[in-house]
This record gives sequence, C-alpha cells and structure tokens, in this order.
Amino acid sequence: MSTKPVLELYDVKFGYDLSETLIHIDELRIARGESVFLRGPSGSGKSTLLGLIGGVLHPREGHISICGTDITTLSSGKRDEMRADHLGIIFQQLNLLPYLSIIQNVTLPCRFSSTRADRANKKNVSVADTARDLIKDLGLDETFADRKVGNLSIGQQQRVAVARALIGGPDLIIADEPTSALDSDNRDRFIELLDTQRKRFDCSLLFVSHDLSLAKHFDRSVDLTTLNKVKMP
Repeated sequence: MSTKPVLELYDVKFGYDLSETLIHIDELRIARGESVFLRGPSGSGKSTLLGLIGGVLHPREGHISICGTDITTLSSGKRDEMRADHLGIIFQQLNLLPYLSIIQNVTLPCRFSSTRADRANKKNVSVADTARDLIKDLGLDETFADRKVGNLSIGQQQRVAVARALIGGPDLIIADEPTSALDSDNRDRFIELLDTQRKRFDCSLLFVSHDLSLAKHFDRSVDLTTLNKVKMP
C-alpha cells in the first residue's frame, strides 16, 4: 500500500478573478488513515476549499495532489476521474436521488468509477451484494435495500449517504457539514459510526463543520481561519 499522503496542498491560491484572492494556503496534508476536523465559520471559504480539493475549481497558483497525483496538471475530465476513483463525498444536503432505491444510490459511484467497482467486486461478490452488506453493517435492515430513499427518515438517509461514500474503498472521505440537522447526541453517534466504518475501509477522513465541539472525535483539528492566509471580512 502506498505511504504517500492522500492529500497535499502547497502554496495554493484561488480567486474567481485576478483582482481577488479568496484562498491562500501554504500547506495542508492528510496522511493515509488519518481523520481531520476542518473548522471554519460561514464565509471562511470551506466550500471553495472543498471545490479545489475535488477538482471542480482550479487554483490560480500552487499544487494539489491526490494520492501522489498533482490534479492541477490534469484536464477537467481527468480531474473528474480522479474525484470518482479516490474521493467519497458526504454532502450537507446528502444529495441522494429520491426516485432510486437504497441499493441504486449506494452503488452509484461504481457506475462512474471502474476502479471503485473493481474494489467493491472483490472475491467475485457483486457490487450490489457488497452494497447490501454495507447497509446492513451501517445498521439498516437489509429488507430496506429496495426501498426508495425518499421514504426513509433523515437518519436512515444519512446512513445511505455514508454507504455511498464508502463503497469501493475510496482513499479520502470528505464530509461537508453532514450533521448540521442533528441534535448533539445523534451527531456524536453519527460521527462514531462514520469513523468505525472508514477505519474498516482504511479511508482517510476530512470532516468539515463550524461546530468546534465535534473536534474531539478526530485525530487532528485544523482551523481554516488560521490555515487560510487571506483574512475574510
């Protein structure tokens, strides 16, 4: 297994036009298997930073490497491939497709990435069967597998979103404020569940939130207002 960090940013600068700089980060690294809590208030640039890491945005200067590949040198299409192969994303609004079943939602990343499909298909087990095992491990009744996700509770939908992010063992899970709608007890339980599963798959985790009380669950905490050399008003 590679010992390279799953994520490296060096001297990254970004602005939507040449007259402004919104992000200037000297260095950020996440080691393989490490869980990192990234804290920042609204307007601090969290979404912009995640767009850069995911290759949706392109920096004006600097380098961003995913598993040793500098994505700033890649075309837009190749950056999309890197994101599909190496990143599992849990969105704040979950972004599940309500007209698809649980299994169809969980296996969706494998339709866009043959790399993740191959990982999920180890030992001649189908991707669908891997997804069924995963949702069972996450505490969902396996009889739910063919239900439409629009019929599930928010807590159940969050578990489906975790399963979708984990399937195929991506190198880095990015969780963007996924607990903002939960009370404190359910937030803690959700994070513990996520951490247990990502350790099982040997994934690194970048968890983004404005809630500092969650930092205790992670190996390391990073404050974006300190990391970013551009001070937001």
